Amino acid sequence: MTIRRLDPSDWARFREIRLDMLRTAPNAFGSTQEEWAAKPERDIRDWLAKIHTLGLFDGPRLVGTAAFHRQTSPRATHRAEVIAVYLRPAARGQGHALTLLAALADAAKTQGIVQLDLHVADWNAPAIALYARAGFATTGRMPRAMRHGGRFSDTLIMVRALDTP
Repeated sequence: MTIRRLDPSDWARFREIRLDMLRTAPNAFGSTQEEWAAKPERDIRDWLAKIHTLGLFDGPRLVGTAAFHRQTSPRATHRAEVIAVYLRPAARGQGHALTLLAALADAAKTQGIVQLDLHVADWNAPAIALYARAGFATTGRMPRAMRHGGRFSDTLIMVRALDTP
């Protein structure tokens, strides 16, 4: 397995895994499969150019992703939000998600980011446990943060400081 940053030339691979994540876990993400299926190539290339996205590869096949985007508010540029964390089912249970999150934290540190934030559905116990193992702590709850099919779900707010050992 290898990890590298995805760039705009990876748009087709990223689109494929993004559609896979939204198909297999539609209630775990803020985007929808329909939304991403309709995105033109140009939009996906722009997304990859703007959002720091790591890919986990098994040979040539993209089997996992994790991304962050820096906050844009002038008083919050020291923080980034973690998004699009996903491993294909065959790649799970082998420690790859922790390795991918560690690589994401290292990449954020090189950009001067000192804190990673994320939102995770409160019913997603495996993801919550993964993030806790990766050093994230729950700092709050956002009620009715997501709505899928007319049903609301709360998210937990989790944070990891990168400037402390």
